[in-house]
Amino acid sequence: MSEENKALVHRWTEEIWNQGSMSAIDEIVAADYVHHDPLMPEMRGAEALKQLLVTLRAAFPDGRFTEDALIAEGDMAVMRWTYRGTHKGEWIGVAGTGSLAEITGTTSLRLAGGKVAEHWAHWDALGWVRQVEGAAKAAVRRYLDEILNNGNLDLVEEIFTPDSLWRLSHTPDMRGYEARKQYIIGARRAYPDLRITMTDLIAEGAMAAGRWTFTGTHQGEWMGVAAPTGKQMTWSGATTFHFVGGRIAEELVEWDALAAYQALGIPAQAQPMRQVAG
Repeated sequence: MSEENKALVHRWTEEIWNQGSMSAIDEIVAADYVHHDPLMPEMRGAEALKQLLVTLRAAFPDGRFTEDALIAEGDMAVMRWTYRGTHKGEWIGVAGTGSLAEITGTTSLRLAGGKVAEHWAHWDALGWVRQVEGAAKAAVRRYLDEILNNGNLDLVEEIFTPDSLWRLSHTPDMRGYEARKQYIIGARRAYPDLRITMTDLIAEGAMAAGRWTFTGTHQGEWMGVAAPTGKQMTWSGATTFHFVGGRIAEELVEWDALAAYQALGIPAQAQPMRQVAG
């Protein structure tokens, strides 16, 4: 019997979870099936399982379970598994990030009459959330280090969405690759040695935020309001990033513009005001 039950579990994994077969659910899942997951409300019935499967496959379209170990005795089977896929849609309240997921877990199944009657799922949700947040932090650090600090504009298309919004206080809103590149070119021309150092970078789901410090020598015209002064400039700010599909879709920046303008000898009334996009 244990070998027959193992064969049933293999079908459960491959046909239902990896192939998304609804007909397999009808064939090998009991009508009064019960699904337990600490992160979800209890679900009952084959139709509830179908809805869960649709949600999972929308969240991870290329997701696949690998059976790492499987044992069976009596009417019970326990499988240790690894799940790998790309996070494209919402899952347990986390919007799609485009990050690659590798999740481990254990499934316990009660089998009855050649069908799966009850399912207990325990998986490393905390580890997965940390993976998502780690990917967001890594993207922010690449943006700061490679694009802003080192001027590698070839990475803009990789890290940002095509219509990404860049909003800085006292600066007109910018959207898209070309506007971002032109602003960075201008900033690096004005401050060739500019350096932005991020501190307290945190992430949660599809968002990241952190405080930063800017340093640089004013050696060129900046935003059309100041001739070169040769002064060493320092100011601080904070940025919030929103991710869609693993890339930055919004960058919302607040910075100490007053300190910058005072250091350059520009009256506060001369500061350009940000135009809010309609």
